[in-house]
Amino acid sequence: MPVLDNGGYQISQQYVESLPIPKILEESQRPFVELVNRILETKATSPSADTSNLEEEINHLVYSLYNLTPEEISTIEKVSKMRD
Repeated sequence: MPVLDNGGYQISQQYVESLPIPKILEESQRPFVELVNRILETKATSPSADTSNLEEEINHLVYSLYNLTPEEISTIEKVSKMRD
């Protein structure tokens, strides 16, 4: 997989198309929307505000959505910390 100058990766469409993205009811989307709106509102008034706690809440919602195990979550969080 090609690495870009900024350290990101270039992914081909064929790989993205096969990603399992669960469809969730609009009602189940509400917690995601509320958290994102809170982040956007906070950043609009104070661009340097720390919203990491809200972002972490979103992460946990995603983990739950995909029924990830504690081991899988640990792996994801380790990789995430390495990139920070």
